[in-house]
Amino acid sequence: MCPNCVLSQNALGPGIYIAFGVCGVFFVLGLLAIWWSFRNGEFEDMEDVKFEMMDDNDSVVVGKQAGNSAK
Repeated sequence: MCPNCVLSQNALGPGIYIAFGVCGVFFVLGLLAIWWSFRNGEFEDMEDVKFEMMDDNDSVVVGKQAGNSAK
């Protein structure tokens, strides 16, 4: 809000209600995303991912694709 609007104590327009509504929708979507990720086990084994990424085993499909593109 502009300082002149605050000093003259004008009423808040309908835009502020729309802004709070949009923020509320994003907040609920964020909560649903966190709930979904915990329910699907996304946070169960976070330490193992870094070791899988550095694995040079040829049986890993991603490792094969990366090795073929480097040649």
